[in-house]
Amino acid sequence: MSYDDENWWGERYGYEVHVDNAIGHLWVIHDGQVTWDQLQAIKNEVWGFDARAIEVYPAEGDVVNSLHCRHLWRLGPVDFAPDLLGNDPAQDSLAARYMSAWAEAREIGA
Repeated sequence: MSYDDENWWGERYGYEVHVDNAIGHLWVIHDGQVTWDQLQAIKNEVWGFDARAIEVYPAEGDVVNSLHCRHLWRLGPVDFAPDLLGNDPAQDSLAARYMSAWAEAREIGA
């Protein structure tokens, strides 16, 4: 398949994949059946295994749902994302230490 879209990246699992690396946006046009594993594999192929990405679920009033399309947004190395395994080195950042120290100080002072 050939597209004139400058963001056309290719086709994976039978789905159209588009990427705008300038803003870190990947979108997959699908048939309603795309899986989490497929999105993860596409993310890995496009941005690499170490890349982190999020999918945003907007407030109901901001939803635009005109076609079956999933959007992933690439996070930078210092962007916050919950670390479900507890091995994110970003936890040892100046901001994290500062917030922790102030939270502890407020608890002691309360």
